[in-house]
Amino acid sequence: MTESIQETKKNRRHQKINKPIFTALLLLSLAIFSIEFVFDVRQNLAWYHTVLLFDLCLIGAYFSYVLSLIKQNRHSLLELVNKNKADLAYFIVVCFFLFIPRLAAALIIVRLIFNFLARVLESSWGAKLATAVNLRPSQTLALSFLGLIATGALLLTFPAATTNGQGAKLIDAIFTMTSASCVAGLTLLDIGMEFSRFGQGVILLGIQAGGLGIMVLSAAFTLLVGGTIPLKRQVGLSRVLDISTPDGLRNLIRAVTVTTIVIEFIGAASLFILCSDEVPGFTDRLWWAVFHTISAFCNCGLGLFSDSLSVFINKPVVCLIFMSLITAGSLGFFVFSDITNREVWSIKKPKAIWSRLQIQSKVVIVATIFLNTFGMLVFLFFEYDGVLRGLPFESKILASLFETVNLRSAGFSLVSLEGLTQPSIMFTIAYMFIGAGPGSTGGGIKLTTAAISVMAVRAMLWGRRDVEILGRRIAPEVVNRSLAIMLISGTIVGVALTLLLATQNISFDKLFFETVSAFGTVGFTIDSTSHLNSTGKILIICIMFIGRIGPLTLALAVGEKNKAQGYRYPKGNIAVG
Repeated sequence: MTESIQETKKNRRHQKINKPIFTALLLLSLAIFSIEFVFDVRQNLAWYHTVLLFDLCLIGAYFSYVLSLIKQNRHSLLELVNKNKADLAYFIVVCFFLFIPRLAAALIIVRLIFNFLARVLESSWGAKLATAVNLRPSQTLALSFLGLIATGALLLTFPAATTNGQGAKLIDAIFTMTSASCVAGLTLLDIGMEFSRFGQGVILLGIQAGGLGIMVLSAAFTLLVGGTIPLKRQVGLSRVLDISTPDGLRNLIRAVTVTTIVIEFIGAASLFILCSDEVPGFTDRLWWAVFHTISAFCNCGLGLFSDSLSVFINKPVVCLIFMSLITAGSLGFFVFSDITNREVWSIKKPKAIWSRLQIQSKVVIVATIFLNTFGMLVFLFFEYDGVLRGLPFESKILASLFETVNLRSAGFSLVSLEGLTQPSIMFTIAYMFIGAGPGSTGGGIKLTTAAISVMAVRAMLWGRRDVEILGRRIAPEVVNRSLAIMLISGTIVGVALTLLLATQNISFDKLFFETVSAFGTVGFTIDSTSHLNSTGKILIICIMFIGRIGPLTLALAVGEKNKAQGYRYPKGNIAVG
């Protein structure tokens, strides 16, 4: 008992010592942040050396602080590692980047800010605030994206974010960050020319966080360092990803984490090796490869070249890597979890493997293959003497397939789309509206929604009671949800298009194309984005945001209430058609 009291007193004494040290570190971090990004130290060599000195002081103070925490702990080394996996993992990452003091200091600043926010939330009044707010999962998802957009837009207005040292205009910063966070791919500014490396880094973080989803990303990191997902977070993720059990959710998050790390690493390494001619210089090529790999896997379409990827029209291997990254991101995390399940591969025969896949995986895979094949033939047919004119036949085939893969969410392009024929515009709009797989980095109404809606119409025309797809009967509530998403999405696009037509001096076909591209978070444009006025920019921002979080999620965030209806009205018959 006496030892316990002494231990408690010792812990309180350590807390009193650590608190001012942590406060001093936080203030030093904020000072470095303010000097560097608000005053743009690139324009003043003296300021740069001052900040570099502050960086070294911060690194030394942070190491002293962490070592003091370790020294105060009486646990064995193994117990200490098991107790503080996240802290020690971050500490190792900082040590790895010590050869770049600016980057190591930036990592420490981010860590200190997050620790500060965590302490605020863990305080008594922070807990009261969280209890009072008591947001529903869909509202949390929407507000998370709003917070990401607001933070990134603020950073892009800093002088250090642009190459001219003046920062981006507020409306342009909001537009760019919304496009990045919602992986929409539309942009008013040239990312590679007008944004500095810091600004590009902010955009890239927005793409990665927005592509994976803030809730999914945080849960994945928690599992990566050996933690657990709180019950409330499990409920939120389950509703967003349609996973009903905690075990299924954990398996899904593990699949997300491992798949993302492996695919992006392989993609970046491949692009770094293959693009030495187009992007000279080790550092520039490494940054280019990482940026485009994440943008492709997250189905964003933002790039550092003004003409997208047209420089690679004669490099089929590079195009294949991009298409693979885009397809991997568009399949959906549920498919990754399913195809990496050991039980699926227990019998290594194609028919047995296919029979063990879940119905959702089968629908997504079949729909992806069908849409890519059909779309390639349609694009090649209508654009053979259009935007594909002048290319060799094999390049026309490659470009047609590449554009089709990108149409449903990604936004990269090998050819200019400004000269698209009218049939191609309508075909492109349909593909952008359909989008990618559910729970993926892509947008649109989702492949499964479109497939179920088509099968529902088929069942109605054939007089069948049940909606069937690939030998499975679909639950009525899933069918109703799919039809509701179709109706809500069509209404959103229609209202947005009407408002744009009333406020913009741009032709109908271009605005229609732009609206669906924003809603489907695709990123294609036919020379419309740069001609939008302030009202048009705000409307497109809203459309990109709605398209990313989903019309159904937005509806739930506004009025998500479960009311038990204790009565039913008499049945009535109405003639339709």
